[in-house]
Amino acid sequence: MPVARSLAIAAAIATAPNVVQAENLPFYQGKQITIVAGFTTGGTYDATARLYARHLGKHLAGNPSVIVRNMPGSGGLVATLYLNNAASKDGTTLGVVGGGVVLEPLLGNPQANYDARRINWIGGRTRDNIVCATWNKVPVRTMADVTKRETLVGASGPGSRTLTHPRAFNELLGTKFKIVSGYPGGSEITLAVERGEIEGYCGWSVGSIVNRASDWLHDGTLTLLAQFTRDLPNVPVARDLVPTETGKRAIDFLSADVVLAWPLVAPPDLPAERVDELRTAFLAMMKDPELRAEAAKLRLEIAPVPGREMQALVEQLYGSPPDVIELVKKINSAQ
Repeated sequence: MPVARSLAIAAAIATAPNVVQAENLPFYQGKQITIVAGFTTGGTYDATARLYARHLGKHLAGNPSVIVRNMPGSGGLVATLYLNNAASKDGTTLGVVGGGVVLEPLLGNPQANYDARRINWIGGRTRDNIVCATWNKVPVRTMADVTKRETLVGASGPGSRTLTHPRAFNELLGTKFKIVSGYPGGSEITLAVERGEIEGYCGWSVGSIVNRASDWLHDGTLTLLAQFTRDLPNVPVARDLVPTETGKRAIDFLSADVVLAWPLVAPPDLPAERVDELRTAFLAMMKDPELRAEAAKLRLEIAPVPGREMQALVEQLYGSPPDVIELVKKINSAQ
């Protein structure tokens, strides 16, 4: 056998195990995951994204490194557009966005050129309650008071419940919330309330309030005008305040954010096996004692929502009756 041919065969035999080994490596081996956070640093969405980043990698085969990149704007819409249109579709780019981004395509926002059903919902840190509240020095104590007095509330912009919820109360209850838009995120709205720049915050996550100052829920710092679940005693439930059945169903539609709160999502078009891998890792991460201990220190509740449940809810929203969709569109387009 010619020497050259012998050397070639020997080289092939020597390298074959390496080729097989490389093919069998976990997908995430040697890779870095970027979690795009749709809000500014310092808020609860950012804290949630960074909690995920510190623990997700050890529950994925290959133990990838994970970093966070903040991409604030329009209640998470900017980050959602990036995930949909520009991010890599292989599982190395994930996102933490507001659940309200589901509503924007349904409600005719021309910027929301995506189908939220195609977003891959990996899992949620916990369900949450949403409230409408004013600072204690503001002379309103009930929603009925806000029908008589103009009350300033802050909002981030389209795609955010901070805009949709006060508009819904104005449309369905006749309140006089005056909405000041343009805040980058919830932490900035909270600071504006504390400073007296605005008087209240509708679409305020109870989880965010607890993260900021848990005493606010019961020490009189805040006047809680309405809640979207029945978790808090002696606080009116938004659905119960609305007089019409279509209005109640519109509130139910807007209440989806209770389940879609604090999500980890992935772009469309990921391979099914990658979505399954991420969902399995997410639920394992949520059981991790180290994550739970850190979350307790950060005052972040852990009661995980499986990604499949979130995905099913999004499908349900897309099947809402036309009269409900039209009413929520009217609310969303109000000035």
